[in-house]
Amino acid sequence: MRPKIVHDASRARHAPPREAPPEASALEASTAWLGAATPGRDLVRFGVAIFVASTFSAVQMFVIPRRLDVATYGHYRLFLMYVGYAGLLHFGLADGAFLRWAGRQPGIIAREWRQIGRWLLAVQGVVLLVALVTTLATADPFARVALIALASTTLFVNLASLASYALQGAGNFRDAGRVAMLANGLFVAFVVVVPTHTLTVVLTAYVASCAVSALYGAICVARVAHEHAGENSSPDQPVLGVLIRTGLPVLGANFAAGLSQSVDRLLVSFATPITSFALYGFAATVSVAGSSATQALSRVALSHAARRPAIERARFLGGFFDIIASAFGAGLALEPPFERLVAVSLPAYVGALPILRALVVGMPFWVATHVVLVGTLQSYGAVRRQLLLELFGVAFVVTGCSVCLGTHQPLWVVAGAATAAAITTFGVGVRIVRRAVRASEQHSARFAVVTAMQGGALLVALASTQSWMLQSLAYAALALVPTGFALRRARVQEW
Repeated sequence: MRPKIVHDASRARHAPPREAPPEASALEASTAWLGAATPGRDLVRFGVAIFVASTFSAVQMFVIPRRLDVATYGHYRLFLMYVGYAGLLHFGLADGAFLRWAGRQPGIIAREWRQIGRWLLAVQGVVLLVALVTTLATADPFARVALIALASTTLFVNLASLASYALQGAGNFRDAGRVAMLANGLFVAFVVVVPTHTLTVVLTAYVASCAVSALYGAICVARVAHEHAGENSSPDQPVLGVLIRTGLPVLGANFAAGLSQSVDRLLVSFATPITSFALYGFAATVSVAGSSATQALSRVALSHAARRPAIERARFLGGFFDIIASAFGAGLALEPPFERLVAVSLPAYVGALPILRALVVGMPFWVATHVVLVGTLQSYGAVRRQLLLELFGVAFVVTGCSVCLGTHQPLWVVAGAATAAAITTFGVGVRIVRRAVRASEQHSARFAVVTAMQGGALLVALASTQSWMLQSLAYAALALVPTGFALRRARVQEW
């Protein structure tokens, strides 16, 4: 049975941990699982690739806005926002496959990937056909180009995701990281080398980069199948309906998660001119770093949590709080020089910097919510509570941002409301996790204090002087203690 909620908070803290329910059987450890010996090794392999991908995304910020006018860049950011929902259109098939593959032999995973990949290709083919038919009834040239590009990107992104899930399940985080990195890398190389002054050229390059990433992922999985050709087949074959039913709750939670982190942009796109949305979208590029960190940490965390007994999972996942805080503290040191670069090379986007500051403070809370809290609920099979937490996050963001937009507040206030919603969602998530499983050892309060000190250090440093060098030095001095503490705590974990 699924673990019941403990209504007494003290009992929730001290009661013995509950065993994983049948729903979590797909996450149980297998002695034959061939991942890395330690999560730290997988984290470095996958995390470095994601970091490089984030760097490529940052490079885009200083290239594409210089090639396109502000309004056209706003349309490009609008396209990227909707691309973020591409994962919805596999209808849970990829998520169901990922849950099925946890703990299975690499050879079995690679063979099943072929069958599931054909199903996914058929589903995405229907989506692409619908998009093509819709363009025939659309008079707006931008809408036509965007629809075709969006459907094509969805096809290749979901195929690449399925290949990445198969590689992660097989313990091949090196190639999984390359699949995640390749699309951004190729796209950045194209926009840097080739002069791109129209939205059509930019979107074409984006789709082509995603296609190459999907192809590379398929080649890597085929290589795994060849290397493990002698392994026995799985006694139970994948069933399309079962995979979708298993993956839909996870897909719903993932959709709510993505919506909670992007619905502020959605509301801004509806309520403001495209040029104002361009500024907000430019500032929201910080979410790329957060999404990359979430992807790197959550996949490694969940894969290795599945190998551990139920009694150890909450404590193991709680260790990622210190990793997130350490990375956040180090990353904030780049904020002053980044703002200086924007002021020098992109003066039209200086107005986005207050929005950026308001958003960046909330980023670690979104990452921690989805890596530690959601990861804990998912590892114990509490998918419904996971979905409930995500829906709370959506409601908080929609309420706060709608009030700010309705009262015509500046966009940095809207961003501040989104950050407040992130912190509130984190607090609610801590409460849900503690009532569902024994998670008192996760030290969520310590994480909140450390990240608040780091964010406060940045804001004080930026307000203290106009020199970016002095701002960096001031931040380093103020954030040294909390960041050093988090780093010291991260090093004592069993990585």
